[in-house]
Amino acid sequence: MYLRRVWFKHTLLGLLAVAVLVGAGMFWIRYFNPFRVKPADINTKDWILFVSDRSGNPDLWVIRPDGSGLRQITTDPSAETDPAWSPDGRLIAFISDRENRVPQLFYADPECRRVQQLTVSVGAKEKPQFLPDGKHIIFLLQGQVLLMDIEGGEAEKIMPPFELEQQWRNTFGGSVLFREPTYDTEKRIVYAVQRTEGGEVLVRYKRGGADHEHEGETQQETQQLPLPSTQKLPEPIIGGEEVHVALSPDGTQLAITVIGNRQLGHVVALYNLVTETMQPLWRSEGDVAPGVVVWAPEGTHLAFEMWRIKGEEKDRAGIGVMGIGDPEPRLIVKGNAVTPTWSQGGTSLVYVKFREDGGRDLWIVSADGSDARRLTDGTGDNYAPAWSPHP
Repeated sequence: MYLRRVWFKHTLLGLLAVAVLVGAGMFWIRYFNPFRVKPADINTKDWILFVSDRSGNPDLWVIRPDGSGLRQITTDPSAETDPAWSPDGRLIAFISDRENRVPQLFYADPECRRVQQLTVSVGAKEKPQFLPDGKHIIFLLQGQVLLMDIEGGEAEKIMPPFELEQQWRNTFGGSVLFREPTYDTEKRIVYAVQRTEGGEVLVRYKRGGADHEHEGETQQETQQLPLPSTQKLPEPIIGGEEVHVALSPDGTQLAITVIGNRQLGHVVALYNLVTETMQPLWRSEGDVAPGVVVWAPEGTHLAFEMWRIKGEEKDRAGIGVMGIGDPEPRLIVKGNAVTPTWSQGGTSLVYVKFREDGGRDLWIVSADGSDARRLTDGTGDNYAPAWSPHP
């Protein structure tokens, strides 16, 4: 009996010690992990981050608005794409297929001296964007919306919700695909453009209170969770042949552009996330239509791709700029130009222009359309510019 008590006591103490060590290890990994990327105190003012294959494969590069400072910041023999800045300009996120040739989500300091992989699951990741809190990254996994908690290191599928995915697939003909998502972390509402048979629809989805599937978890592991009280299907807001959205810098509004709405035609509108109401800004009376949209940093102007629609034909018209309250947009760049991005002060835009050889270059233009000039020198394919938000 004595020996049994001694054995039990030592076993209990051993288990307690293991628990303490495990807890301390988890605390250390989360808060003092030397491999964790910490926001860098680097002056990234007027850094334009972009993708170029001039070194032989797609890598991340930076350049300044005057064309100086061109340099490569990733050198891994893999493809790095989809760069995005954190709101304070001290971190970047991007996609790389350096691990087993599967595109995964990474984040790093702006010099890429310290890089951390955030996802490990199968399936191509794409289009990461930091949320305004700087602590979360929202991204796509084969048309589904995932949310990454950088501090916790966990990716959570938020649209479609795991427990309702089959119901959604049955409702929408087996396909549930989204793009251009954003997430209201306080209200737990996801907004995204849903692809449908008839075109595209901006939808909202109110999440419930229970946890959803985390990356790497299996269906069997998550089916035991109690079903949360959630909205059963995404709620449509506005649709058309093509829809694009962008979250305002203060996180309170969505800018919406629609091509081919059945009642309104081609429109630009604002959707207030606080009041959940829509305000039309401009309705095209001709064949010009707005495409991909971005906010100026001060939140008073929009820039978007402009398209010319004639029947079934759709051609690039250039880059348009519109102040909130202006009667119509101004076409500041004409021709084969795409993906505008604002400077920090909202005085200039960088954009991509196609060359005759099929490659692309970065160009820069003042917000009034003056002083358009090429930044990259025609070497390689240069695209996906992202202007640093660092103050």
